[in-house]
Amino acid sequence: MAGEELGFWGAGGLVLLLGFVIVRALWVALRTGDPFARLVAVGVACWLAFQTFQNVGMNLGLMPVTGLPLPYVSYGGSSMFACWLAVGLLAIAQLDPIRR
Repeated sequence: MAGEELGFWGAGGLVLLLGFVIVRALWVALRTGDPFARLVAVGVACWLAFQTFQNVGMNLGLMPVTGLPLPYVSYGGSSMFACWLAVGLLAIAQLDPIRR
């Protein structure tokens, strides 16, 4: 739907923004000193990357249709809540252990 409304450049920009969130999650994983926070950050990055890859692949006809939503874009309150909760976990993971 985003590609239909925004065109090629808008859909490409949306994929780039999702890629930025994934790269930022991996950056948090590299910068943190806590092993558990590192695992959480890598888990969130893999989760968002898989959802993005699966949804884009479904819409291009390269992957089977599973009904997995595109993070932060597809309709659904529980998916949106879970994605924002994951970003909140990343924000907590990047804090210094002294400030927690």
